[in-house]
Amino acid sequence: MLYICIMCSEEGVPTFTLQQDRFLAETPTAVFLYLLQDGEIYAMNSFPHLQKLGFLLDADEIGTFHSHEFTEVILLVKGKLIHDINGARRSLESGSLVFVRPYDLHRLLPVSAERAVFASLVLAAPVVRDLMSYLCTPAIAHRFNNAPEAPCLHLPPDTARVLMLEMERVSNEQAVAPQNSALLARVLAARLFAGYLLPEGTGAVRDRPMPPRWLERLREQAESWDSLAHAPNRLHAVCPCHPSHLCKCFRRYYDETPTEFINRLRLRQAVRRLKDPEAKVAAIAAELGFDSLSHFHRLFKRRYGLTPAACRGGQGLSLWGSSLVGDLHESCHQRDQYRRS
Repeated sequence: MLYICIMCSEEGVPTFTLQQDRFLAETPTAVFLYLLQDGEIYAMNSFPHLQKLGFLLDADEIGTFHSHEFTEVILLVKGKLIHDINGARRSLESGSLVFVRPYDLHRLLPVSAERAVFASLVLAAPVVRDLMSYLCTPAIAHRFNNAPEAPCLHLPPDTARVLMLEMERVSNEQAVAPQNSALLARVLAARLFAGYLLPEGTGAVRDRPMPPRWLERLREQAESWDSLAHAPNRLHAVCPCHPSHLCKCFRRYYDETPTEFINRLRLRQAVRRLKDPEAKVAAIAAELGFDSLSHFHRLFKRRYGLTPAACRGGQGLSLWGSSLVGDLHESCHQRDQYRRS
């Protein structure tokens, strides 16, 4: 069973959309299928069991700079897209597979009016933590979490087609058997992480040790903090070891210092707060614990390739258009043609 929602709106016309953060509060995994053509974006998904909860999906966010609290694995199977991420611009061809981390700032833009079909496997943070624990391969976690750029690969056409069919299966199961879809999504995620993020050769796997459980719990705890104004002192207060040993452990297992880790969390919160047009940049920086506005600007620009003001301006740059094109039956027909092609 497949439900297609045209994710744009006209004045006076109610739009059923779905916010992924709220969606994952109810179900920790999901697959979203998208079709982009002539400036319009269509969501092809199956989750009627959650419609009564009033979920909404904001399509405009896809084409504007945004970050989110979950991991997103994007697969493009037809057409081309532009992917702006952390200040870099990538051209995605058919077969592109991108692992977007929670702290990445990104947007997807159309290259032309031609059709593009892509899928998004989204995984809540606890699912990714369980997955990394299950795989028990520090090299995978390191490549995913610490790589300067979000991992991006190109799959052969047949491989991409098979993977898309698997994602469609998860999407369809969301309608008839949500529990089964969650299991299928976790299995699929394990295969993707192990199959495409494991460095070549066995040396890389042996050379990087597993972080101790206390350190993993400490980072998980810090990621859940709402206030980060005094996060460095708070981190040391709850840490079971001396600050110097904590710094050594961070460098050994994560290639970053505790301060760099906290600043990354602060910048992620800053992106969310910049969505509020009434919030002042200077106030955001102070509330997050940055010593100076210039320091905040410098770290933000280094991380995301644009200033906080430019990030805020990009939130309103919707490139998807606002007019409805085609109808529901035509959208279903296009999807059926794609699956047979």
